[in-house]
Amino acid sequence: MGRLSVGTGHARPRRGGRWLLAWGVAAVLGGLLLPAWLVPLPERLGEAHSVTVLYRDGRTAHVFVAPDGRYRIPVTKEDVDPDFVRALIRFEDKRFYQHPGVDPLAVARAAWLNLRHGRVVSGGSTLTLQLVRVLEPRPRTLFSKIVEALRAVQLELRLSKDEILAAYLTFAPYGRNVEGVQAASLAYFGHGADTLSTDEIATLLAVPMRPARYHPSPRNRARLRRARNEIARWLAREGTLVGEVDGSTVGTEELLAAVERAPVPARMRPVPREAIHLAEWLRRRFPGRLRLHTTLDPSLQRQVEELFARARAEFEATGIHNGAVVVLDHREAKVRALVGNFDFWDLEHGGQIPAFDVARSPGSALKPFIFALGVDRGLALPEMRVPDVPRDYGGYAPENYDGTFSGLVTFREALSQSLNLPFVDLLAKVGVERFVRTLESAGLEHLDPRPGHYGLSAAIGALEVTPLELAGLYAALAEGGRYVRPHLVEGAP
Repeated sequence: MGRLSVGTGHARPRRGGRWLLAWGVAAVLGGLLLPAWLVPLPERLGEAHSVTVLYRDGRTAHVFVAPDGRYRIPVTKEDVDPDFVRALIRFEDKRFYQHPGVDPLAVARAAWLNLRHGRVVSGGSTLTLQLVRVLEPRPRTLFSKIVEALRAVQLELRLSKDEILAAYLTFAPYGRNVEGVQAASLAYFGHGADTLSTDEIATLLAVPMRPARYHPSPRNRARLRRARNEIARWLAREGTLVGEVDGSTVGTEELLAAVERAPVPARMRPVPREAIHLAEWLRRRFPGRLRLHTTLDPSLQRQVEELFARARAEFEATGIHNGAVVVLDHREAKVRALVGNFDFWDLEHGGQIPAFDVARSPGSALKPFIFALGVDRGLALPEMRVPDVPRDYGGYAPENYDGTFSGLVTFREALSQSLNLPFVDLLAKVGVERFVRTLESAGLEHLDPRPGHYGLSAAIGALEVTPLELAGLYAALAEGGRYVRPHLVEGAP
């Protein structure tokens, strides 16, 4: 007899059918996702940014305009006040970390509100969509919105959320040629975006909504104040308004009142352009680096610049139109102040030349090092008596600056009076080549390497040294002969 089979009415899918279904789903997903990987990301994401030069404490010393004519300083969310980041996400896109670039809930809510009010009161935009619009401005059409949505999804697939947030913080428009929260904070408030007051946070949230109408200017002041206060009130209702008043934590109402009393910036400030010779020099020396963290002390740098500027008239009266100052902390071999010339804009006298890196005759400044070599070789001691009398070295007959001679003197006296003959004579005994090689081993880069190029006149300045190199040599004297190349940039060799 045959066996009776009882079925349930459902055919059991074959193994081949399951694989066919899986491949079909994969093909559909691949067709949707492949363009996101094949189509290049928005070109502006690769745009070159402003180069910034920082003081040792992290404050901004100098900002260069980017190649496209804008001030745009790249940042990550860690570089920005966390209160601003929280307020930005809450205000612009509270589901930023959950949606795939387009927020369906926000779109549905915006559609409902717009229908309810009979006009556009909400756009349902996300930070990712806003970034797309900043990177690739398009006419406000339905087709543009579709393209922007696809671009937003592409960004979400190709970049992390933190990378998208960093790009928004870097490219957000803040009026005129200022982009990004860091450049805006410098132009609006005169300080970086790492520490912002509550009213500053509300201001920086307001301007990107309508940069042309809200950026700081006398014409926009009233509009900017209203927009800032509206945002502050919204943040207060959302429980996101945080901060202090006069250094003390206060309630939301008191904080909101303080924000509304605070003035708004009346105009944009010039971006920092300090230590200009050093900034230009470093940008050429470190091509491709966007952030150059120097060892300069801001207060000392400004003090030295002021002293140098006051001395300019006295020097120019004697025909001196160029100069440089190097202040070096010999304990760490770090440059704390550096001035490259009297006036960067004095084109007639080469004011843009960074004189601290120009090799010139050092005059008598190298005599202590000749003496040090003499001591090492047992040829000199501080109290040793040597003659300061006329002498001819095969046609070379050096004299002292005043044309007189002192007779028998100690090396200590010869050094303190900067007498020439004792050190020319000592150099002859030490050896010119030994002296030159010693200077080269200490990091002097501008010496001619050809043997016999220098003669005994090297004792009184007939070779080339930069002020920066000379400062390093003297720092070695202060450190008992231990030479360390002067450092100007943190982390650089």
